[in-house]
Amino acid sequence: MSWDDLRYFLAVARAKSLSAAGRDLGVSQPTVSRRLAAMEARLRVRLFDHLENRYVLTPAGEEILESVQHVEEAVAGIDRLVTGKDLSLKGELRVTCTEVLASRYLGPHLSEFTRLHPDIYLSVVCTFQHLSLSKREADVAIRVTSTPPDNLVGRRLVQVAMGVYAGNNEEWLTGSPDVEDLDWIGWQDETYNRMLIFSRYPKGRIRHRVDDMQAMCAMARCGLGAAILPCYVGDTDRGLRRIVSQPITEGAMDLWVLSHPDLRRAARVRAFSAFIADTVLRDRDLFEGRRPQRPA
Repeated sequence: MSWDDLRYFLAVARAKSLSAAGRDLGVSQPTVSRRLAAMEARLRVRLFDHLENRYVLTPAGEEILESVQHVEEAVAGIDRLVTGKDLSLKGELRVTCTEVLASRYLGPHLSEFTRLHPDIYLSVVCTFQHLSLSKREADVAIRVTSTPPDNLVGRRLVQVAMGVYAGNNEEWLTGSPDVEDLDWIGWQDETYNRMLIFSRYPKGRIRHRVDDMQAMCAMARCGLGAAILPCYVGDTDRGLRRIVSQPITEGAMDLWVLSHPDLRRAARVRAFSAFIADTVLRDRDLFEGRRPQRPA
């Protein structure tokens, strides 16, 4: 039995769907179906029951799942050890961060990094989910967090301050609006609204809700309400104006660059982590909300 077969088994066990497993593996649904059927034929046992559009492990599948997960960890460990000894500045580098950080800040800096290291090519995964660096789903994680995972090593770079923003028009440019009387653009998740808005402005009215920061920026630009955004996003958006001068630093989280201990000595991981750290630290005043906002 090959490790490749076991990868398909694990993907279906986790996704509980052939199509979702195919997306995770980067292959088609029929390919997953064929590989799973071939594995079951070789083992002469059914590994999954197909129940109401879900694939559920059979007792036989449940019995081998833990063993397969141990194999996965062992293979990933070998991969990390080999990669960690790689002293060449070439090859693929897998980076994970949020879409907002990639589009609103990192983009031009990633371009500069590839000019400095033309033999390194980037694979960037933009997600709020924490990818597993142990399983080599990513080599470097750039994360805004107050509690980085214990199994990773890295460096705290800056505090990410927040600010109150609204559309950059005459109404906001003249005078100081009463923030308590504003309509707000909030999040679908009320936990964030309580933490970011109501803890400071208990009389605030949330008129609109979104689940994406880029959408929040667009709506604020168009005058649909005030929004609380990271200063590195709001202060560089010429369609927005910070309407409360002081940045919000209480409870603010930190920006970290992280990697797995087995990978930190790999040349391309070290080079990229050092580059990102130097870049962000040069812009400390931007992230901490102390840089004057660009004119409209």
